[in-house]
Parts: sequence; C-alpha cells; structure tokens
Amino acid sequence: MRIVVGGTPSSGKSRVVLALAQAGGFGRLGVAKLDCVTTSDDRLFAGRGLPVMALLAGRHCPDHLLMERLPDLEAWQEAQGLDTLVVETAGLCGRCAPYLADAVAVCVIDCAAGVRAPRKLGPLLADADVVVLSKGDLVSQAEREVFGAAVTSRNPGATRVWFDGLTGEGGWELARAVRARAAALPGAGPGAGLRTPLPQLYCSYCLGRSEAGIRMM
Repeated sequence: MRIVVGGTPSSGKSRVVLALAQAGGFGRLGVAKLDCVTTSDDRLFAGRGLPVMALLAGRHCPDHLLMERLPDLEAWQEAQGLDTLVVETAGLCGRCAPYLADAVAVCVIDCAAGVRAPRKLGPLLADADVVVLSKGDLVSQAEREVFGAAVTSRNPGATRVWFDGLTGEGGWELARAVRARAAALPGAGPGAGLRTPLPQLYCSYCLGRSEAGIRMM
C-alpha cells in the first residue's frame, strides 16, 4: 500500500503520518519525507521507530522531485520490506497535486488559514480521497462549519476527518478512512500514473534564470 500526504505548509502533515502509524493496521510502515530546503521530521519519525528516507528538493519543486525519485522510493520500500509507504511531501502553492493513481491521497488543510482557503487550492484538495481538517480548535464552531462546507464544495467525494495533532483526536477515524479508501484502489505497482498532470516540468527560472520578465514568442 502507498499513501501520499500533501497539504498546505505547516498544516500538520507530519502529525497525520504519526497518527496513521500509531493507529496501526498498515503492517510494517515506513515514511518518505520530501521537503524544500531542510527538515528535522526524519528524526521525528526515526525516534518513533519508523524507517524513514528524507529527500530535499533544494531549488526545485518537491512534487517534481517526487516524480523523479519515485523509482528510488519504490526500491527502498521493497528493500525495507514495507507493507505501507507513506510519502509526505512539502506543501507549496496548491496548484500541483502529488497524488498517484494507485495510492491513497490525503490532503491536510489548516482551518486557521481562513474560510476562503479551500477555494484557493486546486488538485491538491480536489483530487484527495481523504481531507484532514487540522487546527479546528483554533477557530469557532461557526468557522468550523463554514470551513468544512467549503472543503466539501471543492471535493464532495472525499472523506472529511477532523484531526487534532496535539491530542491525536481523530487519529482512529483517519486511519479507518484511509484503509477504506485503500481497499477501493488498484494495487501499488511501479510506474504509477498521476491523477492530475503537473505543470511543465522546469522553466528557465527553475533552472537558475535571474533576469526579470518573460518575452512571449
């Protein structure tokens, strides 16, 4: 089984991964942590006894890095004898969606970002199987209801789970939702396709261009 956890920055993705590991029912579980410039979450996962591989995108997009290094992650999963590989990828602009066609897609979104935040996310939210709403304790009940409705309007087919990363409340419901979605997906295999294509891979700015302005031909 493979699970891809994406979402907005600092929304609690790593806590979601830990909640899945703690809930159990996924066999031997390992984590691939993809971040931008630096990360300490690999030590967090290793401290909980989880096999972990950390990859840094540097100046490139973490979602593109995942697509490039997916064969390495598949080989690592096999070498480690993992029944479940959870890929946690850094949250960036919200335009990309790192979800694989044969993996459970989990989107983590921060309720404190504002009730309009779900409308600003593209396939990152719309393509998810399970949407985890975090930090609901920081907003009022009315805001929670409006935020939840906004999430449902963007992705009516997703399973919504409220989750508190500090107390772990909602972790069992999250694991149950992920397992249910996994049962409905095809088995994991090499060369899985994307649910939504990424934007054009690299432009001249991605490769180091520093001049301002693009002349359209």
